[in-house]
Amino acid sequence: MSYKRVTILTGAPVTDEIIEISKTKYMPAVRAMGAIDCEIVQTGPDSTLLIATYADKAAADAAAEKAAALRAESQEEFKGNAPKTLEGEVIVTM
Repeated sequence: MSYKRVTILTGAPVTDEIIEISKTKYMPAVRAMGAIDCEIVQTGPDSTLLIATYADKAAADAAAEKAAALRAESQEEFKGNAPKTLEGEVIVTM
């Protein structure tokens, strides 16, 4: 089954500018790191979840260092709190 990495981003207001930068800069970067799918879900006025899907844990692990650098870059760019991450193998799907 696939493998997910969920990044919890808080502290920066979700604006049209942030949405556009996410579409044009960060989503392509996540795809270039090997993600087969990626979604950003707004969970509040200043919080989002970035859910990246990889083919398997090995693919996610191969992208881990670049993903950490991308999280640090986005924190600096958006002036938010330090991102938190959760990850694991998908065990049930519809």
